[in-house]
Amino acid sequence: MKNDYFSHLSDADNWCQKSNQQEMPSDDVAFLKYRLHQISDTRDFNDDRKQQPTYPDIERVAIQPQIWNKPFKAKSKPNRSFIATIRRLIMFLLIAIQTYLGTNYLSSLLPYQSWDKINFMANWQLNPELAIYNVIPYIIQGIIIVLFAILFCWISIGFWTSIMGLILAVIGKDRFTIPIPTDPASHIDNTHRTALVMPICNEDVARVFAGLEATYQSLVETGHAACCDFYILSDTNDPDLYVNELKAWADFNAKKADNGCQIFYRHRKRRVKRKSGNIDDFCRRWGHLYEYMMILDADSIMTGDCILKMIAMMEMTPNAGILQSPPKSVRMKTLYGRIQQFANQIYSDIFCSGTHFWQLGEAQYWGHNAMIRLKPFIEHCILSPLQKRKGPLHILSHDLVEATLMRRAGYGVWIAYNLNGSYEELPGNMIEDLKRDNRWCMGNLINLRLIFKSGITFTHRIMFLTSGMAYISSLLWLVFLIFSTLLLLVFNISEPQYFYQSNQFYPTWPKWDEQLAIRLLSTTLILLFAPKFFSYGIIIAKTRAKDVGGIFKLTLSILIEMIWSMILAPIRMIFHSKFVVKAWLGSKIQWKSPSRNDDALTWGESFYFCWPLSILGIIWLAIIIWLNPQFTYWYIAILIPLTISPLVIRVSGLSSVGIKAQKAGLFLTPEETHPTRAVTLTDDYLQQTEAAFVQHGFIMALVDPVYNALACALSTSRHLANEKNQLVRDELVHHYLHTDLEKITKEQQLAILEDPFILSQLHRHIWLQQEKYDNLFQLWQNERQ
Repeated sequence: MKNDYFSHLSDADNWCQKSNQQEMPSDDVAFLKYRLHQISDTRDFNDDRKQQPTYPDIERVAIQPQIWNKPFKAKSKPNRSFIATIRRLIMFLLIAIQTYLGTNYLSSLLPYQSWDKINFMANWQLNPELAIYNVIPYIIQGIIIVLFAILFCWISIGFWTSIMGLILAVIGKDRFTIPIPTDPASHIDNTHRTALVMPICNEDVARVFAGLEATYQSLVETGHAACCDFYILSDTNDPDLYVNELKAWADFNAKKADNGCQIFYRHRKRRVKRKSGNIDDFCRRWGHLYEYMMILDADSIMTGDCILKMIAMMEMTPNAGILQSPPKSVRMKTLYGRIQQFANQIYSDIFCSGTHFWQLGEAQYWGHNAMIRLKPFIEHCILSPLQKRKGPLHILSHDLVEATLMRRAGYGVWIAYNLNGSYEELPGNMIEDLKRDNRWCMGNLINLRLIFKSGITFTHRIMFLTSGMAYISSLLWLVFLIFSTLLLLVFNISEPQYFYQSNQFYPTWPKWDEQLAIRLLSTTLILLFAPKFFSYGIIIAKTRAKDVGGIFKLTLSILIEMIWSMILAPIRMIFHSKFVVKAWLGSKIQWKSPSRNDDALTWGESFYFCWPLSILGIIWLAIIIWLNPQFTYWYIAILIPLTISPLVIRVSGLSSVGIKAQKAGLFLTPEETHPTRAVTLTDDYLQQTEAAFVQHGFIMALVDPVYNALACALSTSRHLANEKNQLVRDELVHHYLHTDLEKITKEQQLAILEDPFILSQLHRHIWLQQEKYDNLFQLWQNERQ
């Protein structure tokens, strides 16, 4: 261990000497408390159960999961906002008009313009082969036009959302939103308590507790921490991480002040329904004790002021069910992470404002950094699996579904688009980001099955569709490019047809109008990049870019980010298309926590994930050059990034490159130049939690007296004392005594840690036969150094 628990004990020999001299309690309970007292307050120790409580007494309440096929009858219908209806109608008209104009423009520039002259049935009677040959280009062209209409509509949604965000940014406020109080404490009822809930599963323990402690300390500094409690809800099944979680929780509680804000920890043995099941379990056990619940992610950081303001906003708006804060990305070091962080902080304000503009009280919930009113959540938002012929289909992306059900029950779901003090972190490289996208893609496509369920508002039905389109659009872009290549193939290798009717006097010349195509491409790029320039203009107008390195550095950073997004777009397109196809084919995914370590990506992993993209890019480019070299530059921006994708992903995943960019003043964000105290505290606490982390947590629980006491006392497994249970335990202990404990499976290790009786007996046996377990003691001594 890096920290010596006993200043009077330096090594195993001293511990044995103490034991032989009988200077320690001989009673099992007293001995357990003696060891535990070295790092924890044992006043609440339960002597009968030999257990140190880590959470409040359980008083389970009944919760009713959703019955999806049952018609929903609302007790009170959701209030329809006239303003929201008008805003959505304006958005719809603008998007529809723009899509019509763009699609009509594309139709006019494509090479085949004689569809009205083709009489397929007449040509079929004369020459079926020629009839099919004549119509194939028009079928391909028709598919291209339909795909373009859908995709241009999708681009238009983002463009007009940013326009609405720009309007709100210029106006400065929206009176049709929940106001942010200047004195939040005056609006909070002291009897209404809030639980800050962090579900975790095999996360970076040091980072989890550093962020949690920073959030706690920021809340304490407001002077109103007593209205909140923290819950760490662990689904961790890695034994080494589990032991570290126990130690980190004990360390956290040992140094916190007695201010009425409690830090609880619960480790779940039955890990059903992943994160949503973890939250359901909290609601069932302790939800009735609290008025509100704030969901935190493993990488969340919140300022105390932001938390108090969100509580006050919920108090001021009794019909608000969910209040979502806009989290800003912080603490990224790799080039990929820093560019994503820059884009998030620079562009997100305008998109959050625009999204709020048309969603109002029927907004989205992103699953974390959000305040939830617990009573309606427990009554209406507990999820059940969807029914499928092959078995139950679990809802993976639960956040939007829960927001939908909350709104269906008559409560508002709001985005506090202009609230500061909410933070998160991003994946450090593109592979980890794509793994997360794979999970989200699967979840969003599953949610499409809920579009026509009873009682759901029209706005949330649209959100189910747009959340699916976030990934389906990539597949549509890929199909669009494939059919564009096919049209190029037909245009270049087929014999052109100039006469489609027997009495046609003038020939029809297929032609490709390149100038019109360039204009349409330019218009599309303007729609894509306009939101970035809007954000740029707002920053210059407000602060002249003082917080982001100055005007020149900001301009250069945005230009590089735009080029970077163009490079990554085709790579994302291929991967997202793959995810969509796999989801439709029923492929299963492993829902693992993302790696949050920088420089975790190797060259081997980069090539393993991306070599098919490189092959595809090379072959596709060769086909285009073979067909018509003049069209190469139309595809170069797509095919070159695919070809060099391993290099792009590997280099962008390096923190050294990102740090050099930071030193050069590129991709700076306001939270870097003027960080909030909660973010700086996270960095400070992270040094402490990383120093306390041990690699061999299970071995430490077997050998180290304090770790063993901690695991035994904090284990939730307490079987009744009877002959059958004791016989099973004795057999397991006998088995493990004749087994190399370093080589048993993770599942066996976790089972030992969850049974305090087996763990205690193994610990005692190891210390009585030290010569037999020299390898374990060596690992223990290495961890203590």
